[in-house]
Amino acid sequence: MKKLFAISLFCIGIGLTAQQKTYDPKMVGCYKGSEQNQQIEGFSKYWVSCRMENGKSMLLFVAIDQDGNVQQETENGSWWTESGKYYELHNYDKVIDVYNYEVLDNGNVKFQSIELMGKKDNTYTFIDTKIKED
Repeated sequence: MKKLFAISLFCIGIGLTAQQKTYDPKMVGCYKGSEQNQQIEGFSKYWVSCRMENGKSMLLFVAIDQDGNVQQETENGSWWTESGKYYELHNYDKVIDVYNYEVLDNGNVKFQSIELMGKKDNTYTFIDTKIKED
């Protein structure tokens, strides 16, 4: 019985350790960015992304098409880093986007997609510009 109990505790410990996420402290804060015609031809996208110390994230998007129509979205989710990769989980669809990332000397972050919307995709690149706090 003691052996079974010890094995159970060991397995629970492994499970809890596997669920712990790491957060690159250089990625915490709010950033802004934009891109044109990368994900959707004819669209300009602008965003503010905030990554909290506890792994929560918020993303505000504005997309403008070539006719001047504006779409606005807010996404909540979570983020973490592991082995030089950035992971972003969107609450609305439970899909994880994966990127290679590099924190630049000026505090901005360069991203290169690995997997988007559940599919391999290395074509999307962008830079998040750190918003300076007063």
